[in-house]
Amino acid sequence: MSDVTDVSDVTATDAVPSLWRDRDFNIYWFGQTLSGLGDAFASVAVPLLVLQATGSLHRMGRLTAIVSVAHVVAGLASGVLVDRLDRRRLMIACDVGRWIAWATVPLVWWLRGPSYPALVAAAVVGALLGNTFQVAAITAVANLVPRARLIDANGRMHGSYAAMFAVGPVLAGEVCQRFGPVTALAFDCVSFLVSAVSLGFVRRPFGDAGARDRVGLVEGFASGFRFLVSVPTLRTLTVLLGLSSLLMAGRENLLVFYVKRTLHRDDRAVGHLFALAAVGAVVGAWRAPSLRARYGFAACWLGAGALMGVALALFGRAHTFTAAVLVATAVVTGETVRGINTMTLRQEITPDRLLGRVTAAFWALLTVPAAVGAELNARLAERWGVPRTMASLGVALLALMVLGSQTAIRRPITRATHG
Repeated sequence: MSDVTDVSDVTATDAVPSLWRDRDFNIYWFGQTLSGLGDAFASVAVPLLVLQATGSLHRMGRLTAIVSVAHVVAGLASGVLVDRLDRRRLMIACDVGRWIAWATVPLVWWLRGPSYPALVAAAVVGALLGNTFQVAAITAVANLVPRARLIDANGRMHGSYAAMFAVGPVLAGEVCQRFGPVTALAFDCVSFLVSAVSLGFVRRPFGDAGARDRVGLVEGFASGFRFLVSVPTLRTLTVLLGLSSLLMAGRENLLVFYVKRTLHRDDRAVGHLFALAAVGAVVGAWRAPSLRARYGFAACWLGAGALMGVALALFGRAHTFTAAVLVATAVVTGETVRGINTMTLRQEITPDRLLGRVTAAFWALLTVPAAVGAELNARLAERWGVPRTMASLGVALLALMVLGSQTAIRRPITRATHG
């Protein structure tokens, strides 16, 4: 049973203290920002390591698909774990586990040479633990800041993460060019330890332990799924994002392949592409709170998706590195605005005791089409070429946003409680 009440798109924040004065949030934000720098290194290093080990675009798509499947499997349990266990300790354990998993790759590379199976194994373990960490992170932010500051906090988190992707890929490209991509990946391993240490300094609890439900894995996932489908806005949003995931999956792999094999640029160029595109994410994170306050959730979300579709549709004419950067920047800008609005809406609507399960179910449902899309898009790119494939996907995404404008996503936002 659920009770649904209207929630305004614009929340008054004048009486709520600034996040810059919030010690616990700032420690959390700082640690995750530095961890994001490690992720930026990995985003450049991992595709290059796959190319180094196999030379195959298909294998790059296959790894993305495998990781997506691992996220689906993790989603069956991560929500229940997050809603049952101490969230801070769980996040620290996930960080340490990911450090161990990814540290095996440099060791294998240095001792035995390039190994695609080692990459797959590390990526799978990293995805299982990473999914659980990210589900817990959503609940952590929802408990660390007042509800009126959620979109500001999410904007800060996304913005700093994007800033790391503006700096990190350039540095990673240099490291990859000078010392090899495996050295760049080693830096990502260190970032997991930085995240774990920072979490230990946060004093505020990451949730109300007394309100947690003790449910099994199957029932836990089912309860998250039931909540998603019971709220019209979340139900529609899940369907639209699932279809978008099918179209957008593996986009980074296609860009890396395009720069390396079509434009014949070096590893530095790959880093520069990701870094320059990340500027769009910084802009998107900066503007997302004010855009939502002015235009509301639906207009921001659909408009951002339309921007992504138009940019990808123009990729068919991107025969230079500069054009590829401009297209990638526009896509990342739209993706960031859409992502911040999606996350904030889910936090606003969902009760804390269900937030882990709802987030896990939401992500699991999205990664199924992402796994299919990563494999399919890589195969299409091998047959049609990267520009033609991405342009076709952009036209399809634009059509999806037009259809989405006629759905329940335009209805007033509601907050539901299940009893």
